Amino acid sequence: MSLKTECQAAIFNYVDADTQRNAALTGEHKEYVTLVIALIRGDYHRHVKAGLTEFVLDDDIAVTLTEECPW
Repeated sequence: MSLKTECQAAIFNYVDADTQRNAALTGEHKEYVTLVIALIRGDYHRHVKAGLTEFVLDDDIAVTLTEECPW
């Protein structure tokens, strides 16, 4: 898998495509979906800048997303 694909999989691990669509259309869980995407994309860009080829989500981000999960 590519770094981008691994990042997308990490996002889907926390908020699947249906949840993302619902957030966009109805605002349901919008804050959490936005948080997931912002934190994981930021981590992705740090990986790219560092020249890494494998995406491994930072433990601090994983803990934050788990703690903030509304379901």
